[in-house]
Amino acid sequence: MGYARCSTLGQELDSQLDALSKHGIPRDKIFSEKISTRGRVRPRFEEALRTAREVRSH
Repeated sequence: MGYARCSTLGQELDSQLDALSKHGIPRDKIFSEKISTRGRVRPRFEEALRTAREVRSH
């Protein structure tokens, strides 16, 4: 499982996604979003945390 984020819509996630994929993380297991660091709510990050907790509890 992985998480990739960039701050602006003009930035690209490709390099982060490629790096995570090279470490064996399938693209369908990578949570990603384009959202400012000023944002207090990061929905995909929260989803990644919930998923990690579920996996860990099993």
